[in-house]
Amino acid sequence: MAERWHNRHGGTAIEVPIGVVAALSLIREKDPNGPDLKTQILAQDGPQLIGMLREIWSMHWIHRPDLIERARILHEWLNDEVDEYRMHAVQAVAETALKRGLFDLTAHEDPFLRSATDVLSPVMMCLRSHGARQGLGEYHTPAPVADAMADMLAAGQVMDISLAVDAPRTGEHIHDPCAGSGGLLRSAAQHLRERGHDPADFQWSMVDIDPIAAACCAVNAMVWELGPRVTVACADTLANPNAVADAMKEARAVFEHRDEVVGKARIIAALRQAEHLMEQALSPAA
Repeated sequence: MAERWHNRHGGTAIEVPIGVVAALSLIREKDPNGPDLKTQILAQDGPQLIGMLREIWSMHWIHRPDLIERARILHEWLNDEVDEYRMHAVQAVAETALKRGLFDLTAHEDPFLRSATDVLSPVMMCLRSHGARQGLGEYHTPAPVADAMADMLAAGQVMDISLAVDAPRTGEHIHDPCAGSGGLLRSAAQHLRERGHDPADFQWSMVDIDPIAAACCAVNAMVWELGPRVTVACADTLANPNAVADAMKEARAVFEHRDEVVGKARIIAALRQAEHLMEQALSPAA
């Protein structure tokens, strides 16, 4: 996918192809006996694909405005007019991701199967230059290593991460101060599921200094169904030890804004319905 983006001269705005993969990762194959979702998407032209991507982000904003706001860097480019040049690059990314099996990893209804891997981590690493990764101090933990670390911790080993799953308790706070795209917490969630626990019963928080990595954390929290008590902060943990608390305040403000927007939308919908009923009552046919 990264090769297709660069071959199409998509440019240095790597948040665009990452955002395409992230949006597609949020889609579910609701009816296994229904029309093939991958085929439907591949049949779309450029404007249809752009419209679908906008709709995916918008629909998820209604349910998790806090996480979608944290992922803003991955979708704010859709707020502008997408020129034909970029549209072709976006189509190439979507086509490659789908044909190479993205939905085989992310479209499952079962969150355990959907959480088997972190697809956004390698996408981010492949698109970002080696120099940029070094400058950010960005080194993502491979999924098998993350899984092994979670197992080691459960066995009583000591790790420099707040991840106490040896005897998990409902409401416990699971935190990663240098989360990357959230790979270690993915392993923790899988570890909990394997032992009969629901990750939604726990509190999760992730912090990363890189805005794109933090955005991927936010998307992955939805893909992996970590539940309603997830906080993602974009900050330097060493410089701001209150990063999670600050992110929680930001999240509350975003939810308040969402509620205000939804409330206004309901009023407008009610007025339109009343207007429609009035027109029907006053029409000659009535």
